[in-house]
Amino acid sequence: MMTQTLNVNLTAELRRYIKEQVRSGRYQNENEVVRDAVRQMQEREIEQYEHVFGNYPDAPRGEPTEEDDAAMKAAIERHRGRRSTTPAA
Repeated sequence: MMTQTLNVNLTAELRRYIKEQVRSGRYQNENEVVRDAVRQMQEREIEQYEHVFGNYPDAPRGEPTEEDDAAMKAAIERHRGRRSTTPAA
């Protein structure tokens, strides 16, 4: 797998945390810490997506596409629009 360099600005607290993960032996280097964090974010996003949409028979599986994101945002906006125009009881 080809890798690319990405420069990221971190707070001192996050930088200390990453260094501690390496010092503890859990990771071999700082890159591994960041890659693992991003992979966990991806997994969490997929789990959340499947939790919300997984019970629908035609729901797509796996990581949401840009089209899925756009459709979800449009549905949320439609829902918010209906809610704001519904008279209060």
